[in-house]
Amino acid sequence: MLFLEPFGATDAGKVRANNEDALLVGEGRDETLFAVADGIGGFEAGEVASRIAVDILKELEPEASFEAAIREANRRILAVGRGDERLSGMGTTIVAVRFGGTREEPVAQVAHVGDSRAYLLRSGEMKPLTEDHSLVAELVRSGDLTRDQAAEHPQKNLITRALGADEEVEVDTMVLPVEAGDRLLLCSDGLSDMVPEARIAEILADVPDDPEAPARNLIAAALDAGGSDNVTVVIVDIKQETPREEEPSGDTREMSAVSRSGNQAPTRPPAQRPPRTERQGDARNRVSRPPKAARRKRKRGGFGRFVRGLAAVLIVATALTPAYLWGTSRYFLGLDDGEVVAYQGLPYAPLGVELNEEWRRTGVQASEVKTPYRGPIENHTLYTQAEIEPVLQDLGK
Repeated sequence: MLFLEPFGATDAGKVRANNEDALLVGEGRDETLFAVADGIGGFEAGEVASRIAVDILKELEPEASFEAAIREANRRILAVGRGDERLSGMGTTIVAVRFGGTREEPVAQVAHVGDSRAYLLRSGEMKPLTEDHSLVAELVRSGDLTRDQAAEHPQKNLITRALGADEEVEVDTMVLPVEAGDRLLLCSDGLSDMVPEARIAEILADVPDDPEAPARNLIAAALDAGGSDNVTVVIVDIKQETPREEEPSGDTREMSAVSRSGNQAPTRPPAQRPPRTERQGDARNRVSRPPKAARRKRKRGGFGRFVRGLAAVLIVATALTPAYLWGTSRYFLGLDDGEVVAYQGLPYAPLGVELNEEWRRTGVQASEVKTPYRGPIENHTLYTQAEIEPVLQDLGK
């Protein structure tokens, strides 16, 4: 008999004033369901959107449709945003997994929208299970960038799909066989943007018998790398129950059965224990321990082709992607003669057309910028106005 041993952790990071990430670690009606959501849309709006998505999944019955629940979350986020001007334009990514199948063929079903990711660690090798819905990922899929180049691209966090972006949302799903010894990781881009995949794999493979240690170590690695964004990880270990009468030690839960179509197969209720939640510091920085329970493409073409392709993608994306990701609701920091300047718009000039304008001069010189803000300035990290205001106040020494 297989059982699941999960651990989830989240941290606001070193730069953001609040934590817009949310996580689900088996606390819902389907105790084999785990999720990470990364909110978008301002100081509190993104947090509302990610919480709506997680709350919808928390109510999902084991036999209910995974994709339908995510689409319902999309509709709910849109409705709430339309009903409250302060929440207008909010959105969230989502990556989720639930387990089941049969005793002979256990499976995991993965669903995602946006750039929060899922990875599988098996026999010491880590493989991505999801492809980002982002501008840079499109360039990887077209062959104009390698996966390694994409990891260093300054616009890697510009997403092209999210819950709350449009009336209908396309949900990517996959079903894969799982086995004892597998370890699955769900994470927000606060981890994948800060820590190279090779290092994530090393940390994930460490301490194979306990998901808590690598989860905490992944959070620490993201913070040590600058912690410029909220960071959330959920690790789920798939283990083989020992052949003995007493319960295995620790918080454990049997896998319930989900067929390859996503429907619940007949099974006895999973064993469970009450969830435990540990809080650290701010109430938004949660660490939860509930019951136990996919490619590199070769680079082709020259730099000129890349620039032309990027400009074309940007023009199309600007026309089609929701307004909350583009246009005048975005702000970023840059340098002008050594002074930090805040710009309104996007840090691009496709075909020579500037998509931004100067918004505010800070009077802060580059040499005076605090260490945590140097990366966001170099990479032109995008903020909402509510997010950039505290950054401007805390920018200098």
